[in-house]
Amino acid sequence: MSGSVAVKSSAEKLSTDNEVDMTVLNEKLGYRIRILERLLNKEFTRKTGMTTVQFSVFSLVATNEDLSQVAIGEALAMDRASTMAIIDKLEKAGLLERRKSVHDRRVHALQLTEKGRKEFISVNNKVIKYDLAFSGRLTELEMASFNMYLKKLMGF
Repeated sequence: MSGSVAVKSSAEKLSTDNEVDMTVLNEKLGYRIRILERLLNKEFTRKTGMTTVQFSVFSLVATNEDLSQVAIGEALAMDRASTMAIIDKLEKAGLLERRKSVHDRRVHALQLTEKGRKEFISVNNKVIKYDLAFSGRLTELEMASFNMYLKKLMGF
């Protein structure tokens, strides 16, 4: 029955109205990746105090000062509005600032503030601990394979 969906009979259906049959969705790679991402993001935010997207932008600015908002958005495959909203939030928190680029005065170059430099070290350490706790669920070989498969699926 390759490619077809088996429909459950009444006897096979779950016993209560509150339970949900997830069989079809659980077989879909995209669904499993989405659920994994949601679980990771929720715990990540709780442990680090910022979302994965906020940390991604924060991290890129910390390691690539003077990048433009556009370059950050492109690097993270984000649209301009979403990129600007994250940068606005990080700027409002005093973690980064926009300055006119020395190369092109029409472009804002992003830089960490002094507070941002200190905060990046703290948050990055939390992220490292979080990553180790999460990846620790897999053996080194499993993690290497997982990363290889992710890269393959992403086209790298």
